[in-house]
Amino acid sequence: MQAEVERVLVVYTQECDESSNNIQELKIFMEDNGAGKYIVFETERWAIDNIDELVEILNDFKTRAGI
Repeated sequence: MQAEVERVLVVYTQECDESSNNIQELKIFMEDNGAGKYIVFETERWAIDNIDELVEILNDFKTRAGI
């Protein structure tokens, strides 16, 4: 038996920053357009003050998606 993950969607949230009044949401998901799988980012606003935060999110998604 062989199994493959077809769709992974992870939603990250964080408190607002100084330029925003709303909770910030970052959606990362995998999508297959027929030619291959792509990682897609979807957000209205996602602010960071340290690049390591983004690296941590990407590593978390990588683990959850099994890539």
